[in-house]
Amino acid sequence: MESWLQRRLSRISLRELNFYTIVFILFFTFIFSSLLIYDEYKDFLKTAQHGTEISKNNLPGTPISFQDLPKTRLIKVMVEIATLALILFGFIVGVSKIINTMIARDMERFLTFFESAHEKEVCILSSDLYFNEFKKMAGYANGMAAMIYDQKESLYTLNISLEERVRQKTEALQLKNVALEKEQKFSEGLLESHKQFIRYAIHETNTPLSVIMANIELFTMKEGRNRYLAKIEAGVKNIFSIYDDLSYLVKKDQIEYPKKAIDLGEYVASRIEFFDEVAHFSNLSFEYIKPEFSSWISFNETKLQRVIDNNLTNAIKYSISGEVIHVGVHCSMMECAFWVQSKSEKIYNEEKIFEAYYRERKKTDGFGLGLNLVKSICDEEDISIVIDSNLEFTRFEYKFKKRGMDENFPS
Repeated sequence: MESWLQRRLSRISLRELNFYTIVFILFFTFIFSSLLIYDEYKDFLKTAQHGTEISKNNLPGTPISFQDLPKTRLIKVMVEIATLALILFGFIVGVSKIINTMIARDMERFLTFFESAHEKEVCILSSDLYFNEFKKMAGYANGMAAMIYDQKESLYTLNISLEERVRQKTEALQLKNVALEKEQKFSEGLLESHKQFIRYAIHETNTPLSVIMANIELFTMKEGRNRYLAKIEAGVKNIFSIYDDLSYLVKKDQIEYPKKAIDLGEYVASRIEFFDEVAHFSNLSFEYIKPEFSSWISFNETKLQRVIDNNLTNAIKYSISGEVIHVGVHCSMMECAFWVQSKSEKIYNEEKIFEAYYRERKKTDGFGLGLNLVKSICDEEDISIVIDSNLEFTRFEYKFKKRGMDENFPS
């Protein structure tokens, strides 16, 4: 009940309050009048009863009427009470109406003030209000409205300033973006020109290298082996290996490299034969361990050559003079492994050696791109790499997935 009454009072308006006040006054006026009339009626009953007893004691034919006199008086009193109640009710209602009208008018002025205050600066005149309490509230409301208006003006000015700053920053960023776009286009043009130059350089390098190799072979066939010519041949083969690396790096994103059946054991033997002269003039030699079982794999020959050649040339480059470079291929039912083991300095950072341009020994010739190229090929073809390096030897092993029983492969 209490919660319902609280909810009801929290939503009541002045008009409803005025109506309930009139009903309340009318109810109590009615109760008050009823009680007065009831008291008079009880007196009337007592008087009437007493008059009846006197009439019985009198002689017959006596003209006395005690009942008519109290009834007339009762009616007169009831009319007077009702009239007085109506007058009192009307007076109270009138006073209440006047007071409520004055309160409603003051409240209406406050409502009008608050409705207009959020759009423009307005104030309530104290002289327009009736009650001192409302006049005091008007002072606080005017102060609050002035403060809100000042803050609104301040926020508006701040907003204008921020919009101007944002506009200036946006224009500056647009100019920077335009400059960056020009720089990016210029850089892309330089990069493309650089790539194009490398392509032309690689293309033009292939012909003289091929001519040199052909003439070395012709000279060897006619005149026999020559110590100085053999050194030239070893150097040219090194240049060929670098040329093949550069050619692959330039073309790898532009052409596809299809796979085919390759006998890994035979292919490694052919690459060892190619670099045998290079190892000989570095006072090194190869020892090759052939696979005992079938070593056919499905792979691209260009990518396979890059993996094998870079490991053989690295072994020649980093091995201690006079040592033997051990190379082997061994196969199981599921995979074939190619490995190179040489006696060289220990590799201390096995993870970083595959990063581009990284070299543990700065004095060694090269760009540090070979193993990075090998790692990218191994990642593309799902080849696992195992490195074992200590003070005695360094071993690189690459595990290729062996081919399935495909009829397109040789037996």
